[in-house]
Amino acid sequence: MIIDKLENAAQNPVYPTVIRHALQAIIANRPQQLANGKYPIEGELIYFSVFDGKTILLEEQRPELHARYIDVHIVLEGEEIIGAAPVDQRQQQDGGFDEQNDIGFYKNMGCETLIKLRPGDLTILFPGELHRPMATLNEPAALRKIVAKIDVSLINR
Repeated sequence: MIIDKLENAAQNPVYPTVIRHALQAIIANRPQQLANGKYPIEGELIYFSVFDGKTILLEEQRPELHARYIDVHIVLEGEEIIGAAPVDQRQQQDGGFDEQNDIGFYKNMGCETLIKLRPGDLTILFPGELHRPMATLNEPAALRKIVAKIDVSLINR
């Protein structure tokens, strides 16, 4: 898991090249001006989606994880809490893993770290890292964000 600012992360030489490439492509597309929708960077290997939603109370959000894609959550407007935890604390799966949509849900989180994101902030979650996005600790509120997907097979290129 990585927490950073979009502008900083796009230039950070410590991050894998493919992550910087994806973030630079997002910036080049001027995400504040984009309509809701899916935007390919390299087809289904790297893409991002812009959407408007509403946060929900953290305790009501289902924990999820991915196996194929690295998730990059970027807040454009509003505030978001993302709960994150490693999957090794006897969490129980909530149904089977959906390979087509690269998502599995869990019933509980175990020991959870809370990440607070404001406009321009991002967090990068790697496959196998359990998380609860789109959450709040207070009143649900409007949220505009980007979720980028980077195929983990590209991490060493």
